[in-house]
Amino acid sequence: MKFFNKVKEYVPRWALIIFALTFISGIMLVIEKYSVGFADFVNDVLSRPVRPIMAWLTAWLPISLAEILIIISPFWIGFLIYLAYKKAKQGIKQTVRYISFLLCIICFIFISFVWTYSSGYYNTKLDTKLGFNKVNIGKTELYETSVWLSEKLNSLADDVSYGENNASYTDMSYDELSKDIYHAYSKVSSQYGIIHNFPSRIKPIMLSEPMTYTHISGVYTFMTGESNLNVNYPDFIVVSSLAHEFAHQRGIAREEEANFVSFLVCTSSDDPFIQYSGYLDVFLTVSDHLFDADPDLYFQVINSLDIRIRKDMKSYSEFFDKYRDSKASDVAGSVNDKFLQANGQENGTKSYGMVTDLCVAYYYDLIKE
Repeated sequence: MKFFNKVKEYVPRWALIIFALTFISGIMLVIEKYSVGFADFVNDVLSRPVRPIMAWLTAWLPISLAEILIIISPFWIGFLIYLAYKKAKQGIKQTVRYISFLLCIICFIFISFVWTYSSGYYNTKLDTKLGFNKVNIGKTELYETSVWLSEKLNSLADDVSYGENNASYTDMSYDELSKDIYHAYSKVSSQYGIIHNFPSRIKPIMLSEPMTYTHISGVYTFMTGESNLNVNYPDFIVVSSLAHEFAHQRGIAREEEANFVSFLVCTSSDDPFIQYSGYLDVFLTVSDHLFDADPDLYFQVINSLDIRIRKDMKSYSEFFDKYRDSKASDVAGSVNDKFLQANGQENGTKSYGMVTDLCVAYYYDLIKE
């Protein structure tokens, strides 16, 4: 008892509680990695009510709290160093209490990760939840799926606006897009109960233009519950990325699954441009795999596209030329790759392209039949 009383002199009671929660969270994370059933329980039962609370706490702010904290980080890091100096002069007890405070900040980030997000990397995979049959993907499957996607795009071209630079665009504000995507999520959620929904708003990133050099079109920050969007990209990428980050916010952690949920949601919207964005984003990925498998079949599909869509694709390529080769993308890609691999995605950043597997399975299971 004397030992614990002594500890409480140096470490505040609230810090001890956070350290205890961190220990419990660590045990939870280990069990998630080895038990799919436990990961399902955490993601579908424990985390499900926490995620909307996290989103609600920061929804009142129209800009990204996470971005603000990053921008001002030199100032608060400097302030924390200054406080460390002041506490050190006050003696060992104050120094230990201050170190406990700093550790609690790190612990809070870890607890947020485990209680809102980590289980999404280890739970039952989306194709299993949706009942998709395994498809052996070859050039025929890629070709037929690409043709289906191209036909959908052609059917929407007349209802899409194209600017002077041939790029497709929408006049909707980000809040309007958020609301439309939310309603589309409600449709998908009613069809697939595993994809839940709640009101939230997208956070446009103020430093979107420099962020584009990292090739990152959006990011979900689990410690603030925010879906952050790079708004420098062409509109069709902005829309599909918005739906992608909303998927992360709703517990879909694996990148290929977030991409596919984004596709399902966008194509379920009543707005033609949002539908177009979902089809075009996935078409670019699936057709790239088709090109690798058979360039001749790839060009057959491309040549079947409405000329406006081909110009839109060319416009996107020209836009990206400025950002294509950058050190920032190498660093960001490497960090993201390691993070994904550390959380059960063995393919790292290549996981984004694995949406092709889900899209082909979706086509053969639900569309072609």
